[in-house]
Amino acid sequence: MVNYAALYTITIEHGFYEDGVVRGLNFIPTESTARVIGNTGLLVKPVVGGVTVMYDKKDRESLQLYAEDNTEPLNLVFKVVTNDAAFKSRTDASLEVESAVLFFDSSDRDELIDDRIKLHDGKYATMIDAIRLDSSQLADVLSRGERYRPPLLVVNIHVAEKDLKRVDSDNEVLPRHYYIRLKEREVFWKYYLLGRLARENVYLSDLDSNAAFVFLGKETIGGQREALAFRTTKKLSLKANPNYRFQLREKENGSDKVLIKRLPMAQIARLGREVIDGRNEVVSEIYINC
Repeated sequence: MVNYAALYTITIEHGFYEDGVVRGLNFIPTESTARVIGNTGLLVKPVVGGVTVMYDKKDRESLQLYAEDNTEPLNLVFKVVTNDAAFKSRTDASLEVESAVLFFDSSDRDELIDDRIKLHDGKYATMIDAIRLDSSQLADVLSRGERYRPPLLVVNIHVAEKDLKRVDSDNEVLPRHYYIRLKEREVFWKYYLLGRLARENVYLSDLDSNAAFVFLGKETIGGQREALAFRTTKKLSLKANPNYRFQLREKENGSDKVLIKRLPMAQIARLGREVIDGRNEVVSEIYINC
């Protein structure tokens, strides 16, 4: 009878999503990892945001032989990919560097934070965690095609003999839970106001005072329509469900009136580019026609 137990879990977190967990990721084992999985009877089980690697407790000898081999350490390497075309648009733009890929290794990671182990130093993964595509560490990891179109990231989990002893313990020791946290993209938010409320005495306000707006004056959009343009003074996060509370307000005769109680939020589908302070920046364009 098969008696599987968890060896370790790895999950990918992302600031864009409301619960912080990424869906729709695929963890593809390298050829050598696939052989180990086949030879040892390991089971790779998808979980929300990642995978759990499980082993048969009644058939652990072959896995132990791999773990005891000092000449060739037991490394389970996975390439993480997604079919979500919008994933990169949701992710911190600083991670988009040519000829490199994010690479995470558990070998020197032991610090437990809330019973989990983070696979990078900072709060979020950065390009410090990336290695060149022609690195020797990737020699047997990426195919020729993947060197031109690399995966989102590569993760290597080292399994030592002590790890097997931990999960075999009768003390109900929890299996290792590794995680990687990706930061959401930050962009300038730009509102175009059209229609009857596009008056010169209107302005945008943030009830929580997290953002401020600069009035850019009138701009022509679509080659023919004029709109009042407002842009945030700093970049703001793109979120699946933003909790900003922006309002359109009007000042007239000493009074302050709310015209739109809650303005629409930025969307990935409407990203453009604009030169701001001499730099080519990504701008989320939001149109209000009222």
